[in-house]
Amino acid sequence: MKGILYAVGVGPGDPELLTLKAVRVIREANVIACPSKDNTYGVAYNIALRACPEIASKEKLLLDFPMKAGDITIAHKEASERITKFLEKGKSVAFLTLGDPEVYSTFSYFSDMVCEKGFEIEVISGITSFCAAAAGFNIPVSIGSEAVLITAGEYRDFDGTLIIMKAGKKLVQIKEKIREHGKKAWLVENCGMPDEKFYYDIDSIPDTTGYFSLMIVKG
Repeated sequence: MKGILYAVGVGPGDPELLTLKAVRVIREANVIACPSKDNTYGVAYNIALRACPEIASKEKLLLDFPMKAGDITIAHKEASERITKFLEKGKSVAFLTLGDPEVYSTFSYFSDMVCEKGFEIEVISGITSFCAAAAGFNIPVSIGSEAVLITAGEYRDFDGTLIIMKAGKKLVQIKEKIREHGKKAWLVENCGMPDEKFYYDIDSIPDTTGYFSLMIVKG
């Protein structure tokens, strides 16, 4: 019998935000796979570990995803090949990813490669960082017919709620556009993590923040 690949969203950072299903799948999986850098456990694994300490003794598959264009394409192919080796042996693999597996996730780049080899995939939804951020600010993502646009580090003049993920590197330009268009903005850095920081207006938002920075913009 072939193993199943589970893509498990572990939420934005707070281990208490893992769903019951995510916890069950992580506990039942034979192998825990996760993004890694320099052969060290990444953020997603450490979140899951706090919710499920027993995974420390499970078999691990650390996958490196370098950010260079050519290297990352090769890395996606290698990840699919390494995962399928376990699936061929009948072992289930839980690939851990921040937030939700279908929102700006590394999983989306290699999932089709695994499917093409005839293996079953099940996606376990996770709480997204922008939903957790909105809860932290106590502001609605949308009301009634209000539209929502999600971008990766890019500002757009949008009639609705604009969610800018990975906003940290372009904050100077983004803030200029927000002021120019008379919008309101909130930013959270490291949402759900022990060092999270909330900024409640455009004037309090610094010019540079870390990689895990998310901005909510409203008209």
